[in-house]
Amino acid sequence: MSQKAAIYHFTNKNTQRPKIYKDQLQALEEYAVSVGLDVAAIYCDMNLKRSARTEFDRFLANSDKYDALVTKDFYHIAKNTGKCLEIMQQLQDNGLQIYSIANGIFTREDAPFDKTLRVATYTCHYGTPNEMKEVIPVRNDIFTLFTNKKTNWTVIDQYYDESLYQKDSAQIQLQELITNKDKYDLLLIHNLADIHWRTANFFKIRGQLQLDIYSLQDGFFKY
Repeated sequence: MSQKAAIYHFTNKNTQRPKIYKDQLQALEEYAVSVGLDVAAIYCDMNLKRSARTEFDRFLANSDKYDALVTKDFYHIAKNTGKCLEIMQQLQDNGLQIYSIANGIFTREDAPFDKTLRVATYTCHYGTPNEMKEVIPVRNDIFTLFTNKKTNWTVIDQYYDESLYQKDSAQIQLQELITNKDKYDLLLIHNLADIHWRTANFFKIRGQLQLDIYSLQDGFFKY
C-alpha cells in the first residue's frame, strides 16, 4: 500500500517570488513521487516568521493522517537546531518518515556502544573567560568517563572552541576537526547546538564532517 505524504514549504510575500515558489513546490512533489510517496496534502506558509506559520501548525495538528513529511530542508521545520530535532523526533516517534531534498532522510538509530570506534569529542561554550576555564575541562572529563564506562570507544582527540559571543568565526577548532575527520569514526558532543544552534548551519557542518554523531543529550545520529 502506498504511503501518504504531506509537503511543507514556506516563503515570503515578495511579489517577485511567485514563479520561484511554484517551481519549488513542483520540485517537492516530484521528489516525493521519486521516493515512492503519494502526495496527499500541501501546506504552505507565506511568512518566514515562526509566529506566523499557521500552516505548519495545521500540519502538526493533522500529522496522524500521513506516513511521511517532505520538505526542501530541515531548516523549514524549525530554524533552531534543538527545536528542529525535537519536532522531527516527535514526528518519527508517531510513525512519520521525514524526507528532505537538501538534507536527505531523517533517521535515528540505537548507538553502537559495543563497537570499537575512534572518537573525537567537541564542545563549544560561550561565556566569560573564568566560566570557560571551568566548563571545558569538565566537559572533556565527562566525555572520557562516558566512553570508558559505557562504550568500547576510544577518544583519540578532544576539540573545543570558546567565545564571549555566538560567532561562526570563533569555531576554529571545529574547522580543524573537519580537516581531520578521516581519523575518526564518530563525533561525541554534549548537545547538537554545540556544532551550531541554527539548523541550516548544523546540517551544512554535518555534511562537511561526514561522521556519525553521538550527543549525550540528544542521542545517536547516523550520517
